[in-house]
Amino acid sequence: MEFYYQDFWRMDWGLGNPNKTAALIATGMVAVWALAFFRRWGFWLALVLFVGLGACLVHTYSRGGMLALAAGLVPLLIFARRPWPKTRLIALGLAFWALIGLAVYWQAHERLTQGIAREDRSITNRLAIWSAAPAMMTDAPGGWGYGRAGQAYMQWYQPLDAAERYRTLVNSHLTWLVEFGWPLRWAYLFAWGAVLLLCWPGRATRWLAVPMGVWISFGIGATFSSVAESPWLWILPIISLLPVLGYRLWCVHWPRPRLWLAPAGAAAVACVALWVAGLATSAGVHGGSERVLLGSGAPATWVVIDETVVGQSYGKTLRRFLKSRAPGATAIGLVLPGSPLPAINGEQLILTGKISGAAPGDLGELMRAAGRVTLLSPRFFPQEVRLEPDQLRRVETIFGEFSQSPTTHSWKEHAQVRTLRGVGDYIPDWTNLILPPAT
Repeated sequence: MEFYYQDFWRMDWGLGNPNKTAALIATGMVAVWALAFFRRWGFWLALVLFVGLGACLVHTYSRGGMLALAAGLVPLLIFARRPWPKTRLIALGLAFWALIGLAVYWQAHERLTQGIAREDRSITNRLAIWSAAPAMMTDAPGGWGYGRAGQAYMQWYQPLDAAERYRTLVNSHLTWLVEFGWPLRWAYLFAWGAVLLLCWPGRATRWLAVPMGVWISFGIGATFSSVAESPWLWILPIISLLPVLGYRLWCVHWPRPRLWLAPAGAAAVACVALWVAGLATSAGVHGGSERVLLGSGAPATWVVIDETVVGQSYGKTLRRFLKSRAPGATAIGLVLPGSPLPAINGEQLILTGKISGAAPGDLGELMRAAGRVTLLSPRFFPQEVRLEPDQLRRVETIFGEFSQSPTTHSWKEHAQVRTLRGVGDYIPDWTNLILPPAT
């Protein structure tokens, strides 16, 4: 896919997204200054590489990449040897003005300042997603599951009138924190703090400002987009960390034990802050990688989800239906596709489409234990569940008149079948058909 901004091509080095390219370039622009710490002529070579990579960074039109570069240069500016020679200051000034002129020539400055003078949907959408992250963590103490953050946000936290689709939370850190449980959330935050502690420069180790800047640049880049999922972006940070570890092993020069309390304590405080913020904005959802519970108390209704029947936005459909009901209405549990079946004892059971990963015998036992059973466009045969004839007659089965399910005729012979006009296997108003009406 090619990306453009006002007919200008946004540079992409085959990473699939200009923001990933920008984050990679930004870390590279920080890393090249390692040359200036070890060779006298290294400054000039680093400056040439810096300007060349800077031109590429401007061509990505990535605001996150620019912020990542700015943050990564801060340690270099703080710990660089002083006084700075006048010739080098002039050369740096000319280099920065050249990059600014290039940004104006390519109209990149318009995108970089967009959102300040007028609304930018890219920014407002990010803020809306990020503001939901604490609630997503609190509502799912064990995490939403790897790769499920974007789906969880769209189903349970995105405004009902919004139609944007997301795979992640457009922020690598928040995406993983939402997908992990609390122990891994703490470990992830501690790991970042530990890396920065190891890379902390001193008077005799000014060169550590370079790996520290690389990691800061990488971390900031991963804050504004989900770029850290690309393994290519981890290469420079890991390479920059190797000499740090080698130096500390060789010189046996490690941070004092009490200093490790700083990242550990900061990670703990951050987790508590996220949990408290999540409590204040909770959506009343109890989530996880296998099932989701809405409402308080034990669910009176269980729905086993097949997206081909209830649609990809089944969560929004259910939230829209429950919005009209009185607060404290009956709790509902949803079993996500491919997840284990719940333990049922008299609750209402709704099975949709194909129940992946469930043995027919287990499905029959589940249906026998349920109080009321409703099937929506089932893709399994009544003979497979091995229910008695009187038990099958208590099962309500719903098909669309244009259903392509091969089991339709078999269910019509053995159970009560209701046919819906004008629909196929996908049933758009499934909540109104199978859940009790609002009182």
